[in-house]
Amino acid sequence: MTHSIEPAKTGRAKCRGCNRPIAKDELRFGERVTNVFGDGETTLWFHLRCAAFKRPETFLEALAGRNDIRDAPELAAAADEGIRHRRLPRLHGAERAPTGRARCRACRQPIARGTWRLPLVYFEEYRFEPSGFVHAGCARDYFGTADLIERVHYFNPELTEQDLRELAEACGSRVA
Repeated sequence: MTHSIEPAKTGRAKCRGCNRPIAKDELRFGERVTNVFGDGETTLWFHLRCAAFKRPETFLEALAGRNDIRDAPELAAAADEGIRHRRLPRLHGAERAPTGRARCRACRQPIARGTWRLPLVYFEEYRFEPSGFVHAGCARDYFGTADLIERVHYFNPELTEQDLRELAEACGSRVA
């Protein structure tokens, strides 16, 4: 199975990491996996940044030896960070808790309504499945780092600068 980085042939594919479309001719990462529904293999498509954030090991395999990718050093650094902090690829943005019913996967305490929480996803059966939340204040203990703002903003581009500052303060990190 050889993973690939190539321009999108059409604009029909959706990224497995963020679920947004991959534009025609945009570089994309293709992770080759065994087809569980039939014989052979299939390809899971990702934006390059989504692959660096969500599938760091396989992304670095495909990135090795490529000098034609403009953001390669930055993407490799993001993927390396995900490998160093094994739970970091589970991060899928940030939001304010709409209720007080969810419990933090780090400290097991309820997440109060209106406070920042970090949604988690696991990669299972070729898709990302929701798997709970972490208090913003538990980020350093759970992820091994509190420098999450770039990743959070990537998966939640609608967050304002004020939201990002509040979140960074709640996580105990710096604003990107």
